[in-house]
Amino acid sequence: MHSESGITLLYQSFMGFPVDEDLVSGLLAALNQFTVAEFKQGLESIEMAGLRWVYLEDKESKLLFIAADTKDVTSAMLKARLNVIKQSFLHQYVKDAKEWHNKWNGNVEGYREFKKTIEEYYTQWKQAEDVTTIAEFFDILGVFQQILNLLMNVIDGHVSEKQKGTIFTQLRTMFTNYKNHQYVKNDPELSKISFNQTTGFNIISINPNNCDMMVVEKQIITIMKVVVDIIKGNIGPRDSISFFMEENIFDYIASNFKILNELNLAEFFLRLFLLM
Repeated sequence: MHSESGITLLYQSFMGFPVDEDLVSGLLAALNQFTVAEFKQGLESIEMAGLRWVYLEDKESKLLFIAADTKDVTSAMLKARLNVIKQSFLHQYVKDAKEWHNKWNGNVEGYREFKKTIEEYYTQWKQAEDVTTIAEFFDILGVFQQILNLLMNVIDGHVSEKQKGTIFTQLRTMFTNYKNHQYVKNDPELSKISFNQTTGFNIISINPNNCDMMVVEKQIITIMKVVVDIIKGNIGPRDSISFFMEENIFDYIASNFKILNELNLAEFFLRLFLLM
């Protein structure tokens, strides 16, 4: 919704009961405006009508994003999912805040199509809840952590000092961009992913109880792709595959193939390391 006018750009409910969206939106906007006036900051989370509500504001575009779910869903997870929707909406409609302000005239019809995007995310999250347990999530973290460790061994033990310097510079740049992304800054668990030239990557300090596991997995997959691309780009695909073999990356994948297959990661890793 537009935070200043209170106009609802988009409303989507999966709760299964009739709600007057204008009434609800007006109430939520009023609560946020009250806290801004009284406490100089907007709402972050409230519990009301048996539900947990979270707020995310984008001040540049003057948009307010609000989500609600049952109280068994943590505020952190609900906020992580809302942030995915927020970033997707901003990317699609508000690439330039000033330009968006000039176009904004209160007409909300152009945003209805975004409901399909929300529905796609919602379906993915529900599917993830059905198949992803905390134990599986720790398995995923363990697999990625071990392979990232092996990739550090490739860099430390198989490339020239000049290539190593270039690779580490690119990795630091990649990771700085990752940490500076607003999406990561807004998610405490994603912010726990760290990289150091000496100690390498650390992804196992993430708390699955405080995050959207699917979102975290996607971010780690993206990081893994970039790391492998940087290595291949500096030492060449053929030499990279040879060094991957020397550091037993393929042996690790083979010995853990069953669990990787159960986690739907086997094909991803084979393509990642074998394709030129």
